[in-house]
Amino acid sequence: MNLDGYYLDLHKLDQMKDVSFRDKIYEMYRDMVYSNEDGRTKISQSLFNTLLSNGYLKSVRDDKIESILDGDNSINS
Repeated sequence: MNLDGYYLDLHKLDQMKDVSFRDKIYEMYRDMVYSNEDGRTKISQSLFNTLLSNGYLKSVRDDKIESILDGDNSINS
């Protein structure tokens, strides 16, 4: 599984009021990365899907596309 194109949305986590839940999200992200490196792809895929579908992971590719399509950074500007 290739995790190179994704990162944890720290801004979203910083806005959380429940510190224990925020810590659990950090732990899930850490476990995802470690299990992927250890070759336990079923575990890392499950954690990845959970984090992504709940909005805790961001895509580098999507960020780049969004910045290109943004009015100030667009090709037409």
